[in-house]
Amino acid sequence: MKKCLAIILSVCMTITLTACNGVQSGQSSINSSVAESKPQHTETPSSERSNESSSEQSKSESDNSAPVQANDTDSNILIAYFTWADNTKVDDPSAIDVDASTSASVLVPGNAAKIASWIEKRTGGDLFSIIVDEPYSSDYDECLDRAADEKAANARPTLKTRVEDMEQYDTVFLGFPNWWYTVPMAIHSFLEEYDFSGKTIVPFVTHGTGGLASTIQDIKADLPNSEVLEPIGVYRPEVDSSRPAVEAWLDSLGYTDDKSANSETENNERKLKMTVDGQEIAITLYDTPAANSLYEMLPLDLDFEDFNSVEKIAYLDSPLITEGEPDSFDPDVGDLCYYVPWGNLSIFYKDFRNSNSLVSLGRIDSGMEIILGMTGDFTVTLERAE
Repeated sequence: MKKCLAIILSVCMTITLTACNGVQSGQSSINSSVAESKPQHTETPSSERSNESSSEQSKSESDNSAPVQANDTDSNILIAYFTWADNTKVDDPSAIDVDASTSASVLVPGNAAKIASWIEKRTGGDLFSIIVDEPYSSDYDECLDRAADEKAANARPTLKTRVEDMEQYDTVFLGFPNWWYTVPMAIHSFLEEYDFSGKTIVPFVTHGTGGLASTIQDIKADLPNSEVLEPIGVYRPEVDSSRPAVEAWLDSLGYTDDKSANSETENNERKLKMTVDGQEIAITLYDTPAANSLYEMLPLDLDFEDFNSVEKIAYLDSPLITEGEPDSFDPDVGDLCYYVPWGNLSIFYKDFRNSNSLVSLGRIDSGMEIILGMTGDFTVTLERAE
């Protein structure tokens, strides 16, 4: 009888797309966990970064065996999130179809992790991944079955990770997918493990067509002495393009200070324009050694090509000066970057993982739709806007 019920629930869940998804709810796209996507050609900057990302995933899985503590900062904000991608193990990432909504979110980063990273960049809070002791299956249907069983039993999965000093946090952003019209049972485990009295809880939810369902109502039952602020719900297929909506939501909550690594250089930023097929793309160039080096090279005619369905790349004739630049960078959609080992510029039109030797140069202010519309190779003129 229990098996029949699980099968019925699984069918319903497939129709409504609100099931086990890797950050998520109805299943997330990996955005560009491109870390695991297949290279289009060999020996290129992005293929090397793909290998780095796969190694990082393996390292993350092994590191999760011990309790973890949030970043060692003075922040009083914690950004805790649960994602399928961090709670499973994929033996062969290359076999995952990153375009399939029922499988892609087993690959890191999951949707909730992606949104959490945007919140971190805006608020300066500490990131914390909620990880269960017993990983979920990387098979979509098996994950659905277990989630259904846990919900039916009102289970409390044992957690592997732990916040060592929860008392230091006044505000906790809490992210999770909609699983079976409620929160994953691991969220109840997390909320019942600490005293949240007097704290402010800010939920962010990824979901399919079921929306938020009873997720907020159910976590409020665990938080009788906490203030739960207005949540944001992000529809699974729209996660990749949802950053403006997330930032508008943060603005509405009063988190208007952008504390990203580049915020200190805003007063010295310069404007560039990129022209392709008579269309102009507006770019802000940061005041950094590498960006300044690029600025001195302008104007440039560059030949761009697509790589890994994540970024447009063009090779420079001369290397940029990168002395004093950070060792790595975690690019988002619209970031203009430089990959040191291969000497190429990159414009990311999908999110990507933190990559060694990737240097941030600036960002696309307008015209990303032009970049997205370029399906083949194309030539641009990059010049100063003044």
